[in-house]
Amino acid sequence: MERIKIVIADDHALVLEALLLLSEGAFEVVGKAYDGQQLIALSNEAKPDVYLVDINMPGMDGFEASRQLLRQDPAARILFISGECSARLIRESQNVGGYGFISKHASYAEFGAAIEAVARGQKVLGTDAKQELEKHSESALGSLTPRQISVLQLIAEGLTAKEIAFKLGLSPRTAEFHRQCIMERLDLHSTAELTRFAIGEGLINAALEPPRSMAAQQSA
Repeated sequence: MERIKIVIADDHALVLEALLLLSEGAFEVVGKAYDGQQLIALSNEAKPDVYLVDINMPGMDGFEASRQLLRQDPAARILFISGECSARLIRESQNVGGYGFISKHASYAEFGAAIEAVARGQKVLGTDAKQELEKHSESALGSLTPRQISVLQLIAEGLTAKEIAFKLGLSPRTAEFHRQCIMERLDLHSTAELTRFAIGEGLINAALEPPRSMAAQQSA
């Protein structure tokens, strides 16, 4: 039986080498990358069945690299891996277009099963990821769709509806519609209230001041 071809992208050499060793025999590693730029460059040469992509990488993170990768190859199957297993990251991985999310704390058997499932075209979540989403399913945040959560996060980061629309590939009218739906579902009535809610749910870091909008930066 032909082995599943994979590309591994992770900025930690020890983790990457461990994954390579564990993959020996079970899968055929056709490429490795240490950051998002290397992953995109590699995708032009390697044609794997599955991309195993770390989320937190220097320069261009795994999400942005995957967005660009999927623009080049919409059929690419991406399995995200992360040392941090939060509902925010899991939902963002789904919103980006990934086929799955698995914690770096998972067993090799779980890694292997996830890679095989993604290679077959199935969507997967690791055990830790499922438990994390179940934990948040009863919260107010759980009432929002992945797209609405992305919009909420960008609102809390200080972006305008027009900027959110540009970043997410939406029309300004659709971005504003999502904003209104979010406020109705959460029973919140201002940007300040949305921002406080986002901080409370861990969507943005309370220690960081939300950046000014692009328009404000350009006029400065």
